[in-house]
Amino acid sequence: MPFIEKTFLNVPLAWIIVYVILVFTDKLDGTLARKFKAETDLGAALDSLGDVLILVMGGTICFVWFVRDSLETWRFWIYVVIMLICAFNKLFGYYLVKVYHNKGNLGHSFYYKAFSIWCYMCIFFWAFLRTIPPWSIYIVMLLNIIATTDEFTYIIRSTEYSPDFKGHGFEKYQKRSK
Repeated sequence: MPFIEKTFLNVPLAWIIVYVILVFTDKLDGTLARKFKAETDLGAALDSLGDVLILVMGGTICFVWFVRDSLETWRFWIYVVIMLICAFNKLFGYYLVKVYHNKGNLGHSFYYKAFSIWCYMCIFFWAFLRTIPPWSIYIVMLLNIIATTDEFTYIIRSTEYSPDFKGHGFEKYQKRSK
């Protein structure tokens, strides 16, 4: 079984365990904070930073250890730039929330959840496949564009910011007067 020998057996078990733990603890921390009413602006900011770090670190390690040898140099750098753009969008959203609403957190809309879940899954499967199918990165970019556009529109147009806003088409919000 050459496919299994080239893919599944070459991904270190330690990487798999650490990556899965990071993904699940990212979800668990927010859930526990809401359940025990221990939400803070600092915790929300750290959660948003953690989201970005998990995706950037997971993507970087996946590229360097597992995928780089299977890609032409120009494709590798295009994928790195796309990951950096996605991280920048999240950090710029944080800045917009600070400027427009004087808060230190980011939303968790359904669009961003879909984007994050897709990224987590892609990084995991890219490591096993030892390559990046172009269609998977197109979906990453499309989801990031939708999520970023939705969140930036909400941040700029809303009178009151809520990190629990689920996205346009899911709920209404009070718009800023012109």
